[in-house]
Amino acid sequence: MTVKTNSQQTGIMRLGALLLGSWLLSSCATVQAQTDQTVVNGGLWSVPVTAEVLTQAAQGNPLRYQDRPVWVGLVNNQPTAMIGIGLSDIGSQQLVNNRGELIAATTVRERAYAEQHLQLTQTQYVTPNIEQNARFEREAAEQKAVYRVYSGQNVAPWPVFQWPLHGRVSSEFGLRRFFNGEPRAPHLGIDIAGKQGTPVLAPAEGSVALIGDYFFNGRTVIIDHGQGLFSMLCHFSDIQVTVGQQVTKRTVVGLVGATGRATAPHLHWTVSLNDSRINPAILLPAQKKK
Repeated sequence: MTVKTNSQQTGIMRLGALLLGSWLLSSCATVQAQTDQTVVNGGLWSVPVTAEVLTQAAQGNPLRYQDRPVWVGLVNNQPTAMIGIGLSDIGSQQLVNNRGELIAATTVRERAYAEQHLQLTQTQYVTPNIEQNARFEREAAEQKAVYRVYSGQNVAPWPVFQWPLHGRVSSEFGLRRFFNGEPRAPHLGIDIAGKQGTPVLAPAEGSVALIGDYFFNGRTVIIDHGQGLFSMLCHFSDIQVTVGQQVTKRTVVGLVGATGRATAPHLHWTVSLNDSRINPAILLPAQKKK
């Protein structure tokens, strides 16, 4: 495998400084929200809200971004909406209530993500045949359907995430990928290198929403953390949980493997929030050096 990137692993973590913008809300319904900061595509947009908005969300009336319900709960004990910003969400964006009234607005800045060039000997993962491509499309639709489930809940704090596997980040989020010289979809997660069979922990509390053995992702587990916030963990050699199981940060989800499109054992981790894929690294503390 040959990997070429234009940024270093530490560059991922600097995104944390670009995560949050603050807007004071004058009411729980409409406000005249102006932006004085920008957020980046693939990141988070954090909007303080009123206690009434928090109550309404818990009663099944969450705020909406691009006509999708968003996470509303407590961040540092403050009522807050947390919105995932997809890679294609460039320019002016709005957060509204269920009546379509403006709550806040922001401008999303496009981040220049690096390129990654990979050489694969398994050419079916570069140019799948008709049957393989049909299988991929079925599996992708199954996974996307899970991401669009909004499991409402009572007022909850924003989850505290941990590294599901400690190791070298071998592929960063957002990389513009080329397989055997051919452009493919950007990398919608991070890859963490690990030894075959190493236990992988749940990145945060939740419930197992889906398990599968997929063409590209290999053996895969999707965890529902609540209110449209999901983790997808891929390429396991073995899965250690079942659908519907409640998991904690001590739960072993699976063992590191190289199933699916993988040139070496590693963990691929995708985070989806309001059906937008965001950079998992911005949710994490820095790894402790051994």
